[in-house]
Parts: sequence; structure tokens; C-alpha cells
Amino acid sequence: MNLEPDKEVKIEVTQCQCDLMKKGDCLYINGPMIDKDKSDSICVTALTAIYPWVMTARFGVESKNLEFDQGCYKVWCPEKLVEFSISAIKNP
Repeated sequence: MNLEPDKEVKIEVTQCQCDLMKKGDCLYINGPMIDKDKSDSICVTALTAIYPWVMTARFGVESKNLEFDQGCYKVWCPEKLVEFSISAIKNP
């Protein structure tokens, strides 16, 4: 199976009631790697929970059944304290 194209993904905190993160924090994933130079810190518990949506964005899947709307996925951490916007970055 060939899942192409493999896109860079941006994860942005859009709402936050957690002391560990703040609104506007971003994480960038390029392929399977976190771009630590461009990224803010992220909670590993939240990242693990939202990772299925990261993979769908990474491989260009756009499904309303998975909450895809207005060019991104909107998902919450398990504790419902942080909302994330997950989108593929369109490279030129």
C-alpha cells in the first residue's frame, strides 16, 4: 500500500483550559518526525489521543465522518481541556 502524498502537519491549540499548554501553541510534524525547531511543547497524553487524526491529515484524508471541516480536523484531548486544529500544510 502506498499512501501518498505524505504531507507536513500542523497541530494548533485553538482553545485551552490546561496549565501545560496555551492557545496558539503549535506542533509541526514532517513525515513521522516532530520538527522540534518549529514546535512548542505538547502533552504526550494529548498527542497519543489525537494521533489518528494526525495520520489522516498527513496522508490527505478529508472525512466529515472524522470531523473534517473548513480545511482541518477539530479534536480534543482526552480530558476535554484542550482543543486542537489539525491540518496538512500545503507546500509550494
